[in-house]
Amino acid sequence: MLYAGFWKRTLAYIIDSLILWFVFLIIGLIWIVIRALGDWVPSPAESSLVSDGSPYIFTMKTIGQTLLNWGAIWLYYALMESSKCKATVGKLALGIVVVDEFNHKLSFGRASARYWSKLISVIILFVGFIMAAFTARKQALHDLIARTYVVDKRELDYILREQAQRGAGM
Repeated sequence: MLYAGFWKRTLAYIIDSLILWFVFLIIGLIWIVIRALGDWVPSPAESSLVSDGSPYIFTMKTIGQTLLNWGAIWLYYALMESSKCKATVGKLALGIVVVDEFNHKLSFGRASARYWSKLISVIILFVGFIMAAFTARKQALHDLIARTYVVDKRELDYILREQAQRGAGM
């Protein structure tokens, strides 16, 4: 099996990050236009919050937006990697997919575990990501935790076709 290496995975991550950034930018611009063109008149409660200038309100909005962004990013990765595509748009662009130990697509739960396990790598100063450059099967820490592999799609398709032909020939 041809496992996807560190640099290919990094480039896929950059592509996915650019896509997500662009989507968030468009949503933000649409939101600004709706607010600017709409007949938005704050209620008395909203007026007091807006004019209050309280750092608490700003902090709560920031935390809420951050959690919303994390949720959207998690759903992007988990839904794409657990779909029949087996990959995010960035991975598909580079011809790599994520599979389990049996070369099957991931369940949504396993794809979610894989995504949230990345937090451990962030906490330990990205060492978990760098592991993909040095492990035999090019697995990062989150792959080891979720028991997943990032592999070349063409080679995987070839192996699965061979297995199907052997199964049909019996």
